Amino acid sequence: MTDYSNKTYGRNAEVAVIFAMLKAGKDVSQHGPRRLGKSFVLDRMVEQAGAHGFICLKVEIAGCTEPKMVFRRLCEEITNHRSVGKSAISSIRQRLAQVASPRGEQAGPWYQSLLGVDWETYLERLLGALQDDPTQQWAILIDELPIFLKSLHDKGGDGIKQARDFMNLFTRLRASKPRVRWLITGSIGITPLAQAGQYMGVLAKFQNFELEPLAEDQAVDYLRDLAQSGLIQRRTEITEQEAQAIIKTVGWRAAYYLEALAQHLPARPETEPEKVQANIDAALAEMLKHNNKSTFGTWEEHLIKHHSDQQRRLSFAVLKEIAASETGLILDNLLGALGDPRINREDLRQHLLLLISDGFLYQEPMHEDSAPYRFRLTPLRHWWALYRPQSAV
Repeated sequence: MTDYSNKTYGRNAEVAVIFAMLKAGKDVSQHGPRRLGKSFVLDRMVEQAGAHGFICLKVEIAGCTEPKMVFRRLCEEITNHRSVGKSAISSIRQRLAQVASPRGEQAGPWYQSLLGVDWETYLERLLGALQDDPTQQWAILIDELPIFLKSLHDKGGDGIKQARDFMNLFTRLRASKPRVRWLITGSIGITPLAQAGQYMGVLAKFQNFELEPLAEDQAVDYLRDLAQSGLIQRRTEITEQEAQAIIKTVGWRAAYYLEALAQHLPARPETEPEKVQANIDAALAEMLKHNNKSTFGTWEEHLIKHHSDQQRRLSFAVLKEIAASETGLILDNLLGALGDPRINREDLRQHLLLLISDGFLYQEPMHEDSAPYRFRLTPLRHWWALYRPQSAV
């Protein structure tokens, strides 16, 4: 397993800042576009937790569709977590046993016989055991919370109420179990969900932490280490010049896409500018081939899964127009290119902000009418222009 503690790209400074926030009694909200490295930060927190006096429990809930499933996932992660001592598990079992009578020997996990009990009671008893742990302070890292909330909202009025109740539970539990800290993260916008579900007040109690892309020197170190570690096909070296060219071509210093382009480099490392560019052009051409659709197909899937019908139609139309322009489009030019009298200028601006928060686009400087909207990932723009995905609605 790679030791990231001495890596420039290991997110060690970010991890230290987040732990300082948790120690100061803050719960943290870390949101941002996919593939930026949010889950990577959570993994580093789990690894470094002991040095900061914590046990960190990372819980992925993107596949959960009801609150009880979230509790089940919490139970599984706690019992399987290598940092959890036997005394903590014993305390948790004892507390959970108070809400249900033993049924003798049971097949499956120890908590299986208790799943019929109200899940809110379960969660409260569970957190009570963590609160009373005298040896360590606990932090629960909830990955992809908005995807879970969106699955509840998709059920309609009752689901939205479930989401609101679930989030309001955070407020009560945080107040009653102040030694247990929380970090929530996700790759889709949580604010529109909170506005629709009327739980913005819950989010206000979390302190935002904005994860930035890798710095340029960190991205160079990352790419060169990948090759030296044998993780790049046909390569044991990426030259400094090639690394710089990859960064420029990708346009966004997200580790996933830097590696994705590097995987298609021709076998021979180059340092001369013309040969370096030829290598990068060849890698990009390979990256955009149809058999590599999975590299970018998740962006199309995101619109289908997480945008409403009306939002989805507009998203595909907007991205089609912007993908056709290498320099992007300003708001008024985009409005004209769409040619739809039903779309007014302010509604389009708000929708562009949604696409920015989802990671598709950026505008620099923000909120300047003369600043164009562009794809954040240059290879994604090429892919979108080449394959022209469109809404089925």
